[in-house]
Amino acid sequence: MTGGLAPLGCPGCGTRLDPGDPAVHLGCPACRAAGTPVNLVCLLDPQRVARAFDRPPDRRAGVWAWADALPVPARYGSPLGEGGTPLVAAPRLGAALGVPGLLVKNEAANPTWSHKDRLAALAVAAARALGADTVTAASSGNHGVAVGAYAARAGLRCVLFTVAGLPAPMAGLLRSYGAEVVEAETPEHRYDLMGEGIRRGWFPAGNAALPPVGSSPYGVDGYKTLAYELWADLGGRAPDLVVLPVAYGDLAAGLYRGFADLRAAGRIGGLPRLVGAEVTGALGRGLAGGPAPVPRRRTAAFSINTSHTARQAVEAIRATGGTALTVPEQALAESRRLLACTEGLVAEASSCAAVAAAGPAATGLPEGAVAVVVLTSSGLKDVC
Repeated sequence: MTGGLAPLGCPGCGTRLDPGDPAVHLGCPACRAAGTPVNLVCLLDPQRVARAFDRPPDRRAGVWAWADALPVPARYGSPLGEGGTPLVAAPRLGAALGVPGLLVKNEAANPTWSHKDRLAALAVAAARALGADTVTAASSGNHGVAVGAYAARAGLRCVLFTVAGLPAPMAGLLRSYGAEVVEAETPEHRYDLMGEGIRRGWFPAGNAALPPVGSSPYGVDGYKTLAYELWADLGGRAPDLVVLPVAYGDLAAGLYRGFADLRAAGRIGGLPRLVGAEVTGALGRGLAGGPAPVPRRRTAAFSINTSHTARQAVEAIRATGGTALTVPEQALAESRRLLACTEGLVAEASSCAAVAAAGPAATGLPEGAVAVVVLTSSGLKDVC
């Protein structure tokens, strides 16, 4: 049973897999066996995708306004109003950072107050299409909250694997949607526990492998809609620069695929430069071809405190001529204060990594260039 889901393919070796094959949850089996783990991608008809851009989007439909470009039939969705988030001019913040005309995409306006709703909406819809009765994820917060909400909306059981020490607001949210929350001894142990569930037929809405490859390809494609919205909000053009927080690179990969769709459809000429803001240096090491893992650090940006990056992150940044910038801890707090005081927006510390990186990322941008910072989550998630 595949429920009309798009087939899956490996961007590395070209292997095609059926969506109902349990092996897809760990990425490409052939590439993993060869020691180069890689996430799969959804294979869609380019002409069908291009049709999604032929008419003005119904912003009330959120991510499902772009149904022709998505890998899951809309009939399996359980919408909560995800997507259609505001693109906000931030002139005072831009002036302080040296980025004239700065814009921020406020993903805190999603139903569970983070960008993860785009991913969860598609991933849970894919689980429904496959007939799964349980969805699962390993999460330090936002991802699990979103998966829990959409599983509840769809009437599916949800089991989340996390670790001790989360901020109290986040820990409370994880349990608020009726999900079963299991605290693992270490971040790595979460995947051992989740693997047992996957063998029973649970659908993993997030990364299920170590080394990581990224989340369900169906969920990652939910982030394409953020690229489409930016294009629509800017009157049919792409931004020149997008700065975003990065861990395993689901958001970076989805943004890249979305802008690539627009380019393939002839709607934009080139891709915006994607710059990943991080706190551990894992992506920077990956871009340099260095070995993983890197040490985690004590940081308020717990959502992106990762020892690994994923190949999808490296490829998305490289394909757009982007780079990775590691943000020091002090800059997180300073950026959070600056964002709130200049623009009235309070963002999670991980989002503020992108704010802190915006100035250096925009160095050399020509006059009139459009720079966007993605604020991935509300500061109420880790209020201090």
